[in-house]
Amino acid sequence: MQAPPSANELIYAYSDRGFALVSTRSQDLQRMYIQCDPQDDIANWSDEMILEELQTRLATKDNWQLRVGPIIQKSILAMRSFVIEPMQYGRLFLAGDVAHIVPPTGAKGLNLAVADVRHLARALTVFYKENQAHLLEAYSTTCVRRVWRAEHFPGG
Repeated sequence: MQAPPSANELIYAYSDRGFALVSTRSQDLQRMYIQCDPQDDIANWSDEMILEELQTRLATKDNWQLRVGPIIQKSILAMRSFVIEPMQYGRLFLAGDVAHIVPPTGAKGLNLAVADVRHLARALTVFYKENQAHLLEAYSTTCVRRVWRAEHFPGG
């Protein structure tokens, strides 16, 4: 949607009507999601219906208002997620989307991937410089715990 930011941070909302998300991409572009049947046809969702559903799901008691503008792209996206445990097979270590897929919200996937690589790089450094394997042995457990925390959505 072409609109200025409605908030300084990412907005997640969960209501009896389903999930909603507002994510700022730039000062004039917002990405917004509403949960619907993934088998539905986008032709069934007019711009007016989408805006009304967003307003309803994001309503607050303090009269906060979503900033709106023209919807410039819309689609129905089947959200999916999976986590491979352990994130290791022998000497093969998995990181990022190879090990876990999370819905495309809030840069979780990118942040999880960077964190995986950071942990793996540190573990490999310790292994090759100090001949210690404890961080490599803990890699999967450490990363999987963080991935599951990112997968969890309060209220859902």
